[in-house]
Amino acid sequence: MDDVPFFDIQLPYELAINIFQYLDRKELGRCAQVSKTWKVIAEDEVLWYRLCQQEGHLPESSISDYSCWKLIFQECRAKEHMLRTNWKNRKGAVSELEHIPDAVLCDVHSHDGVVIAGYTSGDVRVWDTRTWDYTAPFLESEYEEDEPGMQPYVSFVRINSSLAVAAYEDGFLNIWDLRTGKYPVHRFEHDARIQALALSQDDATVATASAFDVVMLRPSEEGYWQITAEFEVQKLVDYLEIVPDTERYPVAVATAGDLVYLLKAEDSARTLHYVYGQPVTCLDVSASQAAFGVKSL
Repeated sequence: MDDVPFFDIQLPYELAINIFQYLDRKELGRCAQVSKTWKVIAEDEVLWYRLCQQEGHLPESSISDYSCWKLIFQECRAKEHMLRTNWKNRKGAVSELEHIPDAVLCDVHSHDGVVIAGYTSGDVRVWDTRTWDYTAPFLESEYEEDEPGMQPYVSFVRINSSLAVAAYEDGFLNIWDLRTGKYPVHRFEHDARIQALALSQDDATVATASAFDVVMLRPSEEGYWQITAEFEVQKLVDYLEIVPDTERYPVAVATAGDLVYLLKAEDSARTLHYVYGQPVTCLDVSASQAAFGVKSL
C-alpha cells in the first residue's frame, strides 16, 4: 500500500480519531484502504470498541478487556448472524432440564439465561443455563419445618438479575435475593389467591393482584420491603406488567376482563382502555407503549 500525500495531511491523532468516530464499519474499512496512516487510524481500538457498544455487543465490558476490538466486533456479528439464521430456519439444540419427580410444573420464567420454575409440590427451582449447571438449587420457603408435599401449589414465578419471586395458591408471596442465599428476604400475604404477578426487569419492584386489589412492593433505602402503592379495580385482574424506566414512582398496567388499567404510585387506578365486551387475552409493555390482544368472535 502506497501513501497518498493528499490524504496524509498531518493532523493530531486525537483529532483524527474524533473525525473517524462518526464512521460505520464499512466506512472504516474503506478508509483503511486509503493509506498506511489512515489504516492505523481506522483500526484504532477506541473506534471498534465504540462500534461494539453502539450495536449492543458486550455492553458490560471495558476497553481494556480485549486487545483487538475489531476482531471481537467481527466475531460478535458472526455469532449474531448465525443465531438469526438458525432462528429463521428453526435450527437448534434441545436441552432438557432436570425436573422434580412426582410434581407437575405450574409456571416457568427466565431472564438473561437464568430459568425459574414452580411446581405443585410447592418447590421452586432455578437453573443457570449460561454455565449449563443442571444441578439446580432449590429456593427454600421461610419455614424449614414445612413438610415435603404439604406446601401449597406454586401459582406464578418471576425472576430478574437479582430477585426471584413466587406466588402460592394460599395467597402467600416469597421474595428471594439471588445474591444472598436460598431463603426469602421478604414474605407477603394476601387474604385470597394471587391471580397475577409481575416483577420489574430494571429494579426490585414487585406487583401482585388478588381479588380486586393490586399491590406494589419494593424495598426502602434501608432495605426493608414495604407497600409503595395499592389500588382497587372493578374486576378480577387477568394480566399484570410493570412498566420499565419509570424512575421515582413505579407504574404498572393491568387487564381485568375487557378493561385495561394504568396503575401509577401516588395516583388512583385509571382506565387506559375499554375493549367493549371482548376479554383481553395477553399483555406486554415497554417504557412508552402497552400492547394487548383480545379474543375475537
